[in-house]
Amino acid sequence: MRPVRRLRHGAERIAAGDLGTRLHAEGHDELAALIRSFNAMADTLERDDAELRRMEAGARRFAADVAHELRTPLAAMAAVTEVLDEDAASGVLPADTADAVRLISEETRGLVRMVEDLMEVSRFDARTAPVHAQDADLRTIVAKTLQLRGWAGDERVRADLPEEVYVHADPRRLDVILANLVGNALRHGRPPVAVAVGARDGRAVVTVTDHGPGIPDDVLPHVFERFYKGDTARTRSESSGLGLSIAYENALLHDGTLTAGNSPEGGAVFTLTLPLAAHPQEQP
Repeated sequence: MRPVRRLRHGAERIAAGDLGTRLHAEGHDELAALIRSFNAMADTLERDDAELRRMEAGARRFAADVAHELRTPLAAMAAVTEVLDEDAASGVLPADTADAVRLISEETRGLVRMVEDLMEVSRFDARTAPVHAQDADLRTIVAKTLQLRGWAGDERVRADLPEEVYVHADPRRLDVILANLVGNALRHGRPPVAVAVGARDGRAVVTVTDHGPGIPDDVLPHVFERFYKGDTARTRSESSGLGLSIAYENALLHDGTLTAGNSPEGGAVFTLTLPLAAHPQEQP
């Protein structure tokens, strides 16, 4: 039974990801032939895995290179469309031309956002995304995010910030997470959107809850996947399909978690957890 046990142990190592596992075959009986077949299977798996990794790395480099090359011409296009927008708003252009200019401007801005998102994703993949962490009150970061985007006085967004919750984090990256979650709730849920900050089980917790129909069960496992859109009929939108994925990656950079679910009362709930600051000191 020793050869059988070796095969079992070898299969367990293969299943655990050790594709370099090989077994020594002794003799010419059926068990030896089985071990040789096992080794041939492991060879094939290792080659296929290497090829898939090579193709994946190539696809990531291609996306990063394309995004990098598009930045310069898009910056020029954005500058031109800003001038044309002013002409369209002032009535200098004929009505039909003004409508065309607004359409081109909107599409250009969408392309600029997508390219910036692709650049950020490429930094995550290359593990070069910078994190400039500092001790900060999470309530302040949430309040600034809402204020910068005009949501602070918006009756559609309600903030519950009852107590100080200090985290050691990059405020810019937390702003990206929060802006994505609140913006997503406003686009795909139903107001009011509630943003709550607190501490639980030694972690800082931010929840973003809307009052829409919630996330379908078949969509829930995929909401943080890149380019995934739950509504297959919504083939065109202002979203790149990368917002929630970028928010998720930013949470991981802070040793945090970001999860999606549905409230018992209805509506989607996104929960961000972050480590509390070890020795909180309010920033000037």
